[in-house]
Amino acid sequence: MKWEMVGYNRVMSILGIGQSVYDIYFVVDGLPMNAKKRVRSSRKCMGGPASCAMYLCGKWGAQVSICTRIGKDAFGQKIENTLKSVNVCTDYMFIDENDSTSISGILVDQKNGNRSILNIPMNYLPPFPKKLPESCDVLFFDGHEMELSLFAYQKYPQAITIFDGDKYKPETLLLLKQVDYLICSVEFAQEITGHTMNEDTYQELCAINSHHVILTMGDQGCMYQNRIYPAYPAKVVDTTGAGDVFHGAFAFGLDQHWDIEKTIHVASAASSLCCEGLGGVVSVPDLDDVFMRMQMNCEFYNKTCENFDNK
Repeated sequence: MKWEMVGYNRVMSILGIGQSVYDIYFVVDGLPMNAKKRVRSSRKCMGGPASCAMYLCGKWGAQVSICTRIGKDAFGQKIENTLKSVNVCTDYMFIDENDSTSISGILVDQKNGNRSILNIPMNYLPPFPKKLPESCDVLFFDGHEMELSLFAYQKYPQAITIFDGDKYKPETLLLLKQVDYLICSVEFAQEITGHTMNEDTYQELCAINSHHVILTMGDQGCMYQNRIYPAYPAKVVDTTGAGDVFHGAFAFGLDQHWDIEKTIHVASAASSLCCEGLGGVVSVPDLDDVFMRMQMNCEFYNKTCENFDNK
């Protein structure tokens, strides 16, 4: 299989609605419990599912806007500047003068790239102003700002819609049942079905959303229509942001009118490259590098793709 980079479709537009966070990373030898650890290295950068996904789309050349909430502080300004650096439109960003920007402290295990996240959220008050672009072709939700998300879903009936299901919250059920693409993690799947993963889990998710369900499984790859797409090989440094990069690349692929298989491959390859750096948004790869990784792993990937029904 030969993967080719095609020209950008700049007419389409992507709108992301959701959370922005400022991340502070600490790399340690093992995640500590009741122990003191020396920090081996650190990094600070923008985080948050919607903001990271839209950052990728902007970096890859799409026309992108974001509705996200920040405080009127230094961290919020850094987030806004980061988004603007890749031409993401921040005109619809809500700057809350009475709240502080959400921040996360992230402990990254130097041995395997696993991490623990400690987040200080915003209060999400007052309600997000219902100020949106006139049009939108691809609409991305991360489960935050639900009142605005439902309003946007109604405003853009022709838009392709994507829901990022990281952790399940009951208030998101109405929206996630209706979107065109539900992309969810194993943790989300277990929370919404009420049991640990088994051979029926994917079909249960498809009963909740009857359109398109992509189940992401970390280093085990992802599943779509009972087919397992293995993860691309990676020298893992930090897994933070890998899911956000997958979601952003997926949104970009839909924006470019790629078929679903190519879109999944691009998202998977981009996610693997993200894992090789410290910090999600600063590890977002160039699209050229994603296609290079796909070309390098064509033989591996084609031989290991399998149909879940034949296991």
